[in-house]
Amino acid sequence: MKPAKALWLVTYLLLSAPLAHGKDNAMSFSKAPPAQKAAPADNGGTPEKAVLPGKEVTLKADSLYVDTPNDSYNAEGNVQILQGGASLLADSVIYRRLTGDALAEGDVLLERGGDTMKGEQLSLNLLTQKGELVNGELFIKKSNFRLRAPRLLKTGDEDYRVEHGIFTTCDGDHPSWRFEAKKVDVTLDEYATARNAVFYVDDVPIFYTPYLIFPANTERQSGLMIPKLGFSSKKGFYLDQPYYWAIDPSQEATFDLDLESSRGVGAGVDYRYLRPNDSQGRLRAFGIYDTNASKFRGELQQKHLELPTPELTLASTVHLVSDRKYYLDYGEFSGEYNRQLLESSVSFDRRWQRYGLFGALTYDQDLEAPNNRATLQRLPTFGFIAAGEKVGPVFLSMDSSLTNFEHAVGPTGQRLVLHPRVSYYAKPAGIIDFSLFGAFQQRLYNAHGDTPETGWRQIGQADGGGALSLPLERIYDNGTLRHLLVPSLQYNYVQRRSDEDLPFFDYGDRVLGQSIAYWSVANTFTRKYVREGMPDEYRDILYLKLSQGYQFSGQRRDLLTLVDEGNHLTDLMLESVITPVKDLSLLVDGRYNMTDNVLSTANLGLQVKGEGRNQASLTYRHSRDELNYLGAGVTFPLTSQITADLLGRYSFDKGGFLESRYALEYRQQCWSVILAYSDRVSSHQVSGEKQFTINFSLAGLGSLGPIQTF
Repeated sequence: MKPAKALWLVTYLLLSAPLAHGKDNAMSFSKAPPAQKAAPADNGGTPEKAVLPGKEVTLKADSLYVDTPNDSYNAEGNVQILQGGASLLADSVIYRRLTGDALAEGDVLLERGGDTMKGEQLSLNLLTQKGELVNGELFIKKSNFRLRAPRLLKTGDEDYRVEHGIFTTCDGDHPSWRFEAKKVDVTLDEYATARNAVFYVDDVPIFYTPYLIFPANTERQSGLMIPKLGFSSKKGFYLDQPYYWAIDPSQEATFDLDLESSRGVGAGVDYRYLRPNDSQGRLRAFGIYDTNASKFRGELQQKHLELPTPELTLASTVHLVSDRKYYLDYGEFSGEYNRQLLESSVSFDRRWQRYGLFGALTYDQDLEAPNNRATLQRLPTFGFIAAGEKVGPVFLSMDSSLTNFEHAVGPTGQRLVLHPRVSYYAKPAGIIDFSLFGAFQQRLYNAHGDTPETGWRQIGQADGGGALSLPLERIYDNGTLRHLLVPSLQYNYVQRRSDEDLPFFDYGDRVLGQSIAYWSVANTFTRKYVREGMPDEYRDILYLKLSQGYQFSGQRRDLLTLVDEGNHLTDLMLESVITPVKDLSLLVDGRYNMTDNVLSTANLGLQVKGEGRNQASLTYRHSRDELNYLGAGVTFPLTSQITADLLGRYSFDKGGFLESRYALEYRQQCWSVILAYSDRVSSHQVSGEKQFTINFSLAGLGSLGPIQTF
């Protein structure tokens, strides 16, 4: 039930039933006949109990009278009525049972759950549900919404009217902003409409609108949202005006009108929906006729997840752009304006207890290639997985896939992969984890088109390996700190076969033969935090793993980092996650080439969270001969009302900033303004852009509660 509606309903529960003066001056809601004459009931301010089946009402007043001829009941002096978490306070309350009229006077305050109505006088007819609050204010706690008026009329069950009303979400008698309207009509759970409304900042009128619509409750409602203003070296001056549409409880949409002085007028939509069984989806689209490029440009994104049963998942993802330079001009953040590939797919996944079947149609859009003719497409891929079927002391499993490869330039065809596996697991002496596996991968091809390797071809390769680990554990600090140490050894073998005469679709067609062994030592420190009256909390405060491999023969491939062929020793790898306190985390990942004594890769991430929005982050990325940059971001208060937000990425190999952003937010209790400036440096891959934006927010009526004006 909505808060405003509940306030009136509480009034009805408190006052609608007839009152009777019974034994020992106790009050109760009952059907008993009234006393034969008016009689004072001086209870000295002590509470009296009134009982309705399933309800209990407490009335407290300095004096109480029952007027039998007029069939009315009068309570005077510090009147307090309590029932079901609601309270009505007034200097006096009169209730006439025959007509259903109730009158509360003098510092009237009706409260329930933090929502209040207060004024000098409250009159209400409980039969017609019509009444009036004089010099009153309605306050909704959740949105901090306040409506004040000399007269607040209740014209029906859910209808209200205000003459010369003022509404705001600001506290105090002198709000920072407010709307003043000659006439306001409110329908609960729907809209409130105001006529001849003026928007004020302090006491300065800013704009006038003959008609204003705003949400009449605390739930989401349709309407215009606060626009975004800015200037960009690419877009010129621009205005982004969003409109929010609350379609129904399971659907919503946002429409955008984008006005750009240098590129034209664009429009966008963001549609979101929920379906049964946690199924959900989203559709986003934006289009603009770019006057600078004299062509239409746009983007389409779609995601859908359908869960017909717990064992079946259907999904689709569509991501397409009109041209390969779209994100260079319209991308806002790193990872967007430098995007290299877009993937669209439709898939299904069917699961049984030990088996799984999946299929997908996948279309890739290469944004770095001049066109998409040479981009390999998988249309479709099917796979079957059998996991861990135990036969005697061993487990049998199978990975298999069938893929149809398509592209306009290059070979096309099909590839079938069958990879059965036999595994053995044991725990010698009850403390050592031991495993062995042996497998065989069979690949069959049917290729045609622009390739000499046409027709049916096949190859088979054996592979196997084993692992040995010894978990060691010790408890410290009276049972509050656990140290888990896991040293392990691993060996992998892949048979070396000549595959140069096979079609090449992807690196799955060039499986490298190798014989390689790895060692590793993993440490995990877990702290137990004892909390009174609550379950104990466990948190890993340190994870640290060192590992390295030795290659006896063959080759190895790592697509993410450089690999030096001919070195038997692999890079020494360090992986670590440190969380000494809840709001501080440090992630470290690095690889060191011990043969050449150089750092191959280094990745570091540090994040600190403070009170409210205060936070800081630091990232470092290094890959030998590829990239070397530092990123940092911090949000901190300059004063109690001003917050600064800084972000930057600096490239050591290029000798300058890749991107920098600066923002200041000035926040009051009921409104805020954000000024932001960003500078993106151009390179051979990314075009530069300088941008300034300004965003306003009115609490309750801005991004949290959209308004619509005409």
